[in-house]
Amino acid sequence: MLKRHFLIISIFTGFLFISSCIGTTPYTEDSMTNRYWGRSHGSIAYNQMMNPDAHKNLDPVIGLDGSAAEYNVDKYKQSFKTDEPREIVNILKLQ
Repeated sequence: MLKRHFLIISIFTGFLFISSCIGTTPYTEDSMTNRYWGRSHGSIAYNQMMNPDAHKNLDPVIGLDGSAAEYNVDKYKQSFKTDEPREIVNILKLQ
């Protein structure tokens, strides 16, 4: 009787171990990695062919100036700092 239970538990455990190694989706050749492999390198080469004199343009990039960008970065960092103590919420109220 004990051998029978041990055999059933062993088979069930083996099934769990084997099934945990199986992925949730089957492997396909058209995965996201394969679909866009080398796309960044291709876009860099394309942009260099379209504008080969881009290195001669020394104008600053249009966007945020230094002080505005620094303000936004500081504001972002301050959003993680909290000086006020957090209220402890008890999910199970036994009162």
